[in-house]
Amino acid sequence: MGRSYFTRILNLKNSVISSKTSSYSVIDGIPNFVETIDDTTQKQVQHSFGEKWIQSDFGQDDLEFEEKIKPIYLEMMGLDESNLDIFKNKTILEVGIGSGSSSRIWGPDAKEFHGIDISKAVFKAKTNLQDTIKNPILAQADVNKMPYRDESFDIVVSNGVFHHTPNTKLAVKSSLKKLKIGGTCIFYIYKIKSPIREFSDDYIRSKISNLSYDEAWKKIKPITDFGKLLDEKNIQLNIPFDLELLGIKKGTYSLQRFFYDYFFKCFWNNSWGYDYSNLVNIDWYHPKYCWRHSKNEIISWCDEFDLQIQYLKELQSGYACSVIKNSQLL
Repeated sequence: MGRSYFTRILNLKNSVISSKTSSYSVIDGIPNFVETIDDTTQKQVQHSFGEKWIQSDFGQDDLEFEEKIKPIYLEMMGLDESNLDIFKNKTILEVGIGSGSSSRIWGPDAKEFHGIDISKAVFKAKTNLQDTIKNPILAQADVNKMPYRDESFDIVVSNGVFHHTPNTKLAVKSSLKKLKIGGTCIFYIYKIKSPIREFSDDYIRSKISNLSYDEAWKKIKPITDFGKLLDEKNIQLNIPFDLELLGIKKGTYSLQRFFYDYFFKCFWNNSWGYDYSNLVNIDWYHPKYCWRHSKNEIISWCDEFDLQIQYLKELQSGYACSVIKNSQLL
């Protein structure tokens, strides 16, 4: 489906679109292609991110975005200001658009910009992007059941979304199918952490993820408070050797960063403030699907899908990857 199809949808406020076999509701110009979700874990993730982005204005203030948030997003995706021209005049699909904060990087100069999200966050994205991206084409849809013909897009981007689906590899493959041969897919995926942190994070997630989003927000606050406390200590640790069994690498760490990297996620960024820091922590602990992967796994997917790796950068918490699609995916 392309612009001619969606242009008709955008002119509808509340309606229903139908095919021979299915019908879909349209609310405020956004079609909902999400069928009944039988996977209760996926449903929890859908609700978690819907509440997160509906309740937050993260990344929407222009100055704040340029100075504080954009640099983080660029690093996560392995990009910098010098190579943003790759998005100019391209037909782009963003998988997992959320509230549209990262869309501000690759959407404004696109020839045509499409964004999908499984959650109600797409409605927040529509409001947030109305002055940033000309005629963004948005839909509520599952990454594995997107309403597009295969090989429709020049570029597919996904900023930290694939690992929150039932199967990361399948989500990557489903997205690649919508990419033209010779097109570029850029994405960020969580990496496997140190063994103590893997254990601690999963334990905390098991206690947090069954709560409502609002309850989880309150429950996470002591973890954010702890990260803030460690940061305020302003203590530097020098570890002169690797602790291989625990995955701890030699180096100099702030006390907060040492706990964050190796024991449990207790994010704190003083320039972001309390609510944004708490938002980062709940983003990690509340969604039940939160897969982590190794570099070798990602390389094996690229081999299997016949992708040319442009870069695969190991970052503090994940991998930034850019690939070119060499052949059709079945």
